[in-house]
Amino acid sequence: MRYFLNRLVQFMLVFVVVTFVTMAATRIGSEDPVRDLAGGTVSDAQIEQVLEDYPYLEKPLVVQYFYWLGDFFTGDLGYSYSQSQSGADMFKQRLPPTIFIGFWAIFIGLLVAVPVGVYSAYRRNGVFDKSASMTSFAAISTPPLVVAVALLYLVVSRFAIFPTVGASDYVAPWDNPWEHFRNFFIPALALGIGLAGIWSRFLRADMNLTLQSDYIMLAKAKGVPPSRVLWGHALRGSVLVLMTSVALQIAALVGGAVIVEQFFGPRGIGDRLVFAIQQNDILIIQAITAVLVVAVVFFNLVVDMLYAVVDPRIRHARKMG
Repeated sequence: MRYFLNRLVQFMLVFVVVTFVTMAATRIGSEDPVRDLAGGTVSDAQIEQVLEDYPYLEKPLVVQYFYWLGDFFTGDLGYSYSQSQSGADMFKQRLPPTIFIGFWAIFIGLLVAVPVGVYSAYRRNGVFDKSASMTSFAAISTPPLVVAVALLYLVVSRFAIFPTVGASDYVAPWDNPWEHFRNFFIPALALGIGLAGIWSRFLRADMNLTLQSDYIMLAKAKGVPPSRVLWGHALRGSVLVLMTSVALQIAALVGGAVIVEQFFGPRGIGDRLVFAIQQNDILIIQAITAVLVVAVVFFNLVVDMLYAVVDPRIRHARKMG
């Protein structure tokens, strides 16, 4: 319980620092935040409407922050006057595409990384290991934008089943599985390739150590089949490293989503964040930043909790602490 409370305090500190810095940045970058929020070239009546809805915008920055914090935790995610849309409605529309891009990118990354990482460790310094190492290094070193352009010319332009640049739409998998696949496969693949490279290298490095540990040697001495030793014992011992790496890449996925959503679509949170920054739509920028921070920290907290499930020694150490 103490460990959980400590992590919760850390989460609150990260949330406050990131959201306050974001608010300060939006104010510094604007000569008239109220007018920008109202939509730029607007009438005095429209500016008065903004101040009526959010009177704290003319107060000192620290005071503004606490007013905004109260609104955020009571469900008021702001309002985009330039788009005539509330923050809550914006998230309902834009969040699902980004979630599915991230989900399928993680799925593709793990689908490739786990077998490649495990077999590379098993055949250490062999032909497969060296080839996988060079390929993963290339995948990690290549920016998502370059991967997206390569996929555009190598896949999208050759196979008519995939939408062209910017033509992807959001379709839920339960509404139309085929259309969902068409619209999300290429954006997810553009992000999943880099993730596969990162995770396969992490997994290989940790499994090299795991395969030399005493309990693996004991399992081999007892005559446990090699496949069971590899996939049942060694992989389980390296799952923590893989879980940690997955959690750490959640934040990177957000940056990648900005690129692929701009390039391919479907238009999600990443695309909306870019537009909000261009328009200096300050309340929407703050809302998106806050929700992303909550999501990233939440996933890391979940992974921390899962550590105790995977490794009883960690659970025991936390109880003792």
